[in-house]
Amino acid sequence: METTRRKFIEICVAGATPCAAMAASPATPAAIASTPLTAKKYNRVKLVDIDGKAIKAKSLKAHHNYVFNYPYASTPCFLLNLDKALPEKVSMKTDTGGTYDWPGGVGVSKSIVAYSAICAHKLAYPTPQVSFISYRPQPSKINARGQVISCCADKSVYDPFIGARVVSGPAPQPLAAILLEHDAKTDELFAIGTFGGEKFNEFFQKYDFKLSMEMGDKAKDAVTATAKLTDLAAYSTQTAQC
Repeated sequence: METTRRKFIEICVAGATPCAAMAASPATPAAIASTPLTAKKYNRVKLVDIDGKAIKAKSLKAHHNYVFNYPYASTPCFLLNLDKALPEKVSMKTDTGGTYDWPGGVGVSKSIVAYSAICAHKLAYPTPQVSFISYRPQPSKINARGQVISCCADKSVYDPFIGARVVSGPAPQPLAAILLEHDAKTDELFAIGTFGGEKFNEFFQKYDFKLSMEMGDKAKDAVTATAKLTDLAAYSTQTAQC
């Protein structure tokens, strides 16, 4: 204990640190001010079908699970047509105190949204074998009203109508939003970036060995030009139910 105290004094003297303030007022999470976030831009990529043809916004089925990989080759995202105009601005907050205004939906009806499909709790995600996370249009055991994104791994529930905000469960923050661009002339859709609390670094750290076995050194490759949109049922062999 005495050695620790001496070290503290030595550091204060050597660095002219305001140690009285350090000792009396240690920083706490509550004291840290919220930090406004800005959108993070990645490659602008066109959403296409399995044949490489551009996806038309009007062709998207309502309340249906679509998946595409973005901004990296191994990071899946959900694309949803929620079939109603969504709020144009919803205030959100990440687990590290970052704040941002979710910009709402795109398309003629402002009903199309996209989110990272990596759960913000323990990073469950759709794999070729199984998806523990998906959009649930109907009521389920863990959410009585339905029309939510649910993760069966630890029962986190997100509301896609308001920026994938956490409705219930242990998730500490919303799913990261994928920014979309809609070309009104062609009715085509593009992914252009993200907004909110990305979990990509944590994802790569946790699943490094698994991704390497499945994809070699391509897991962290940036998606360029196009991203293939597919049904979740085709992306994952099974979808967990809860």
